[in-house]
Amino acid sequence: MPQHAPVKHHQEIINDILKISLEPSQLKDQLEHVLDYLIALQGFDFSHQAAIFLVEQDSELLLLKAARGFSENQTIACNAVRFGLCHCGQAAQKGKIQFFAKAPALSASGFVATQPCGHYCAPIIRDEGAIGIMAIYVTEHHQPSHETEQLLEAIANILATVIENQRMDQQLINLVNDLRNSIINLREEKKFSESIIQGLNHGLLVTDLHGHILKSNAIAQSILIPFSTVLDGQMLSDIIGKDAAGQMLESRNIPAARTEKEMLLTTTTGEQKIISFSAVPREDARGSQVGLIISLSDISELKYVRKEMEKMNRLSTVAEIASAVAHEVRNPLAGIKIMAQSIEENAEDNEEQLECSRRIIRQVDRLNELLSEFFSYARPVVPNKRPTSLAAILSETLPLIHNKLMQRHIDLIDDYNNKLPAIIADPNQLQQVFLNLMLNAIDAIREQGRIEISAKVLARNKYPMYKKKFPGLLLDRQYIVVHFSDNGTGMSAETVEKIFEPFFTTKSSGTGLGLSIVYRTLRENDAAIVVESSEGRGTTFIMFFLTEG
Repeated sequence: MPQHAPVKHHQEIINDILKISLEPSQLKDQLEHVLDYLIALQGFDFSHQAAIFLVEQDSELLLLKAARGFSENQTIACNAVRFGLCHCGQAAQKGKIQFFAKAPALSASGFVATQPCGHYCAPIIRDEGAIGIMAIYVTEHHQPSHETEQLLEAIANILATVIENQRMDQQLINLVNDLRNSIINLREEKKFSESIIQGLNHGLLVTDLHGHILKSNAIAQSILIPFSTVLDGQMLSDIIGKDAAGQMLESRNIPAARTEKEMLLTTTTGEQKIISFSAVPREDARGSQVGLIISLSDISELKYVRKEMEKMNRLSTVAEIASAVAHEVRNPLAGIKIMAQSIEENAEDNEEQLECSRRIIRQVDRLNELLSEFFSYARPVVPNKRPTSLAAILSETLPLIHNKLMQRHIDLIDDYNNKLPAIIADPNQLQQVFLNLMLNAIDAIREQGRIEISAKVLARNKYPMYKKKFPGLLLDRQYIVVHFSDNGTGMSAETVEKIFEPFFTTKSSGTGLGLSIVYRTLRENDAAIVVESSEGRGTTFIMFFLTEG
């Protein structure tokens, strides 16, 4: 008798798909690997045919990206499918997984192809819109089930993350290539006139071999103005320090192709800038090196944006995994609780059994609360954004913690005007955000401290200062900035770096999802949050809200 492969559980399948998604390969290869894996599964009646379509950017057209078991005619018929036209197009239009029995399919070109048997069409969703379709064909004896649909939906969610990550990686590669090409073009230039120097979109310094600045452009002056108001005629070491100047000037002894570097500069006021620079030799007419041409850019904001992109990718991936795991755990917990309640009802005279069953019920309830937090993080409610009074939200939230503040002897100091402009956000979600921050502050203070809350319109002349904290600040929009401070224990720099990561906590109990939910909720409401803290000196959360108009 031939040995059949054991039927895999859904969670094991999801774990295998996640491993495939982490493979360092091209998108098409990853998608084909997923299809090969699915059609080889035992116990699901999947046939040898499967396909994945991707939505063409800015259109409602599905393009065949990967296929298994398709005939030449099927490939031609399904190469390009419009939304709503065939089964896959209908599923993409509705955004819900569907099962179709055996039926002909009509392509965009009018070519008719006969489907061998029934098939599932699972939309691949990102940001509430279909970015693709996964079509899995089944044998003629297959009976559609809700469990199979759930499995395919979970796999489609993983594929959405894979596709989005590949697209973002390509965008990053394009950006790096653009920057590299810019530097290569700069190195090829031998002579610069004053008009060319001033017309460049990055900083430029022309120095002699000792670091004496002979010429600079306006961009370089704007980058280095916190260090010196005048550049031309100064020594580079007098402006940015001997060590930093040494890093720039040492490139005169290094081949030009290896001079691209980054450095961190700190002003006397504590402001930090990340500077990207490259240097090429400056030669005279006889070919002798007489100095350097240094190109520099302030990439502080670029670093922040890249870091935020990486964080959102991690949060999205963790959210998908948390959702899948929580869903699989909730149903068994319900069964455990029902059995424990049955034991409790039938053990009236057995105190030991009664106590055991009650403990089981309490632990199940505790796990259900934990799962609720998982779902709140993994599947946030779409915000009902509308003009909202920030002062009104704070006024409704503060009474909820009044008793706890009194018990801990904590003073609450608020400073905000009831006539602040309306912000665009979901008031219920913001109330939960403020409540979470207040409870965290109380835990950090413990007893006999203070919490300070201030809110004001962000003045235009303050934008440069706050843009250092939140580089994503839009200069053409009006914001209300909220400072939420406590004089509690504070946090180390390492903790601040991880504070919004899911499942990270410094407490002895808790899930570590509270601040992750705060971060994600604010992002969903087009708001932002940054944190400043140091050990023993308290913590300040700074939030930015877009105002109406």
